[in-house]
Order: sequence, then structure tokens, then C-alpha cells
Amino acid sequence: MKNIIIYEDNNIEKLSPFSINHASFETKCGIYNNLGRIIHCFGKNTNIILIVRDEIKGIISERYPSYNINPSEIPSGICINGAAVINKKYFNLLLSKNLKSNNNTIGFTLKNKLKLSEFNDHINKIDNFDLIDTPYISYLWDCIDLIPSILNYDMAYNVKKNKLKKCDDVIYINEDNIVIDNSSTIEPGSIIDAKNGPVIISKNVIVQSGAIIKGPVFIDQNSLISNGAKLKGNVLIGQTCKVGGEVTNTIFQGFSNKVHDGFIGHSYIGEWVNLGANTNNSNLKNNYSTIKFIFPNKRLDTKKEFLGVMVGDYTRTGISTMINTGSYFGLGSNVFGSGFQNKFIDSFSWGKDAKVDFDKFIDTVEIMKNRRSKKLSKIEFKFLEKIYSKIN
Repeated sequence: MKNIIIYEDNNIEKLSPFSINHASFETKCGIYNNLGRIIHCFGKNTNIILIVRDEIKGIISERYPSYNINPSEIPSGICINGAAVINKKYFNLLLSKNLKSNNNTIGFTLKNKLKLSEFNDHINKIDNFDLIDTPYISYLWDCIDLIPSILNYDMAYNVKKNKLKKCDDVIYINEDNIVIDNSSTIEPGSIIDAKNGPVIISKNVIVQSGAIIKGPVFIDQNSLISNGAKLKGNVLIGQTCKVGGEVTNTIFQGFSNKVHDGFIGHSYIGEWVNLGANTNNSNLKNNYSTIKFIFPNKRLDTKKEFLGVMVGDYTRTGISTMINTGSYFGLGSNVFGSGFQNKFIDSFSWGKDAKVDFDKFIDTVEIMKNRRSKKLSKIEFKFLEKIYSKIN
């Protein structure tokens, strides 16, 4: 049995706000997150070891109970950067070579066991790398940019094709590029258009009447696309989401809702997020200049013409919320108020100038989870409490 060690590197803060409570290998740009993609490449006969920051070890251990998290001693094996988007081509190279892409370490072979405390120093001392061109996730918007190429790859190599079960009064365009699980329902009046990229719809999805879905698009299991929704390409929707209105170039992690009208584009939406009716974001500046993005500790010129909002888990917006180009919404915030919102909204913000009441926040989280037959664990509660205590 192979040992596969998947680790976070020192660039993790660039993936904020998602990285506040997620590991780098939980980002996604196709039908899998990076962890799932690695496991799919190597097969099930592997021993998975995850190396993450100490502060998220508890919640990662809870999400992945069958994996070994931050062992004091790391065995020999193949080490893979969790921010790398690996396919089977590079999997074969990793069996014999140390790999870099654009100065980022992608993976290497650990020949001898090593103490956890020595792991990062060991990476810095490796000097015999082969250069490759595999994608590496430096920022969340890199995931958005990669959707077309990765979904096309997934369609070709990772999706089980079935005979398309057509529903009455639905228009299908480029049927060979459409995969819909037989348990899903496409209601009359919908359009599934795959001429510009694949449309992949997983189990128990409902696409309501009048929806227009233009590929590349992936919709994960148990999600709902509401009446008249317009998914206009380069869209990933995680499991158990409800999505409506106009969406383009956007990733929704699981259990998030944007069921009403409103525009969301070039954005990364975390888990358990609710975007109120008529929430809209700008994704292009009026003067077409490149977009500046504000992290908690720095300001960055993204060099991008299009960029929407990066939203942390458990954040909610009020009705008719107006979101600026290149905005940062932290974890657990309640965003509302007239006019455009601030471009940087810290975690646990209430409106524009106050802090969320933690007890009321937890009450809301528990209600949300109960509605999806989930529970807030003691480990996650303690984690959220600790993050809250650090916010001024």
C-alpha cells in the first residue's frame, strides 16, 4: 500500500477567506476538490496522510476521519502539494520524479521517514526538480479560471457516460457533451446547451422549468436550479445547493443558497452561504482597469479585468445587497445596508460597522444545519469560537 502525503504549503493565506476553515486541498475547479482528484488518480489502495495547519487539524480530522492527520512521524511515500491540480499524467511522473510548476513545489518522493516538525525544512532543501505545467492554485480566482480546462478533462477521463435520458419539452444542444444522472429531473421548458463546454449533472438534481444551463457547468448531487435560472458558463455548484438568477464564472461550495434573482459572476462562494434576493455583484470596473483585492493583511493588484466576490463560510447577505468589484467577505458575516458594501468585510461582521453576536450566530448555524439534516459538532463550535475571539 502506497503512502500518499498531501500537505499545505506556505501560501495558504492567499486562499482566504476559504482557507480560514478549509485546507488548500479542499478547493475545487472541476467535479472533484483537489483531495478527491488525487485520490481518484492513485486509487483506493493507498494510505492517505494529511498535513495541515495546527489550528484546523481538529475540523479536518472530523471531516476526514479515515485519514491520518499531522502524525508526529511521516512515513516514506509520495508527497503532493494540496494546491496542485493533479491528473493521471502527472501522477505517473510523481512515482519517480520531484516536480515544480512556476516555482511552486508540486510533489516529491520522501525516501525516508521524517518528523512532522522537520517536514517544511525538508521541502526547502530539495533542489533536483523537474519542471512541469500542471495548474497550481495560488488564489481562489485561479480555480475559476481553470473551470473550462478541468471540466473538459473530467468529461473526457473522469465521468462515467450513460445514455442521455431525455425529458419531455427540454432542449438539448450538443448531446454528446451532456451527462445527466438518471436520478435527476429536468423540467419542461429548460435548455441544456453544451456547445461551448460540457454539462455534467450529478445524482438527484432538480432543474426547474425555464432554466438555461450553458456549459461548461457541473452540478453536484441533491442540488436545485430554480425556475428561470441562467447559468451562463464556467459554473460549479456543490452538493445540496439552491441556485437561481444569473450566474457565470462562479464556484459554489456545498450547502449554499442563491435561489432568487440577482447576478453573481467571477466569484467563489463558500459553504453554508445564503445570498438574499436580488443580491448582485460587480465583476468589471467602469474604466476597465485591473482589479485590486484586499486581504486581511495586504492589498493586491490582481492584474485581472474580471473579479467578483470571495465569500467565506456561513456568511449571509440581505435583500438587494450591492457588492463591489473584487470584494472579500470573511467567515460568518451578515452583510446588509444601502449602497455598495465595503470591499473588505472581516469575519463576523454585522452590517458595515458592527460585530455579530456569537450566540445568535451559533443559533442560526444550528438552524441551517438542522434544515439539511446536519449537526454543528463540538469541535467546529470550538473552532468558530476561537476565530470569533480573534476579531476586534
